[in-house]
Amino acid sequence: MRYHAIVSGTERLVVVTARGSSYRVDIHPGPSESRDAPPRILEVDAVDLRAGSLSLLADGKSARCDLESDAEGRFRVLLGDEIHTFELLDDRKHRMHKAGGNFSLEGPQRIDAPMPGKVVRVLVKQGDSVEEGQGLVVVEAMKMENELKSPKAGMVRELHAQEGQPVEAGAKLAVVS
Repeated sequence: MRYHAIVSGTERLVVVTARGSSYRVDIHPGPSESRDAPPRILEVDAVDLRAGSLSLLADGKSARCDLESDAEGRFRVLLGDEIHTFELLDDRKHRMHKAGGNFSLEGPQRIDAPMPGKVVRVLVKQGDSVEEGQGLVVVEAMKMENELKSPKAGMVRELHAQEGQPVEAGAKLAVVS
């Protein structure tokens, strides 16, 4: 899965690839892939300690990590004695961020699984009216629960997510129109 991390105003492309129970994380030095500057590659294993806390093993180094996030993709991470803040945007949110306030979503909007995981909660039913930003489905991935929210106000036209269901990256979970 591709993400765009924004740290202190600097954007970096981050590509996460599941490898069984671990992950390969490619951190590019800029907002896109470049042959001139190869990415930093980390092999990461994560164990969920409790809600919002992980034990990480990255390139042979172990660390405890406490996470807080909000609906807009902003994170605060306590790693050791330091707090790091950043935004993490998937490709769709990144396009909207780049467009500024000049972009509105029209027509049916598909909500997909951001990465392989398992549906742990379905918060709506087909036919429900939803507001922009309202939670639709909660997917557990990379040992964290991710609430997927409606990109616009409308009606849940399709609902493919079922609690306990494993999902692949890009799997269609719902459609809001």
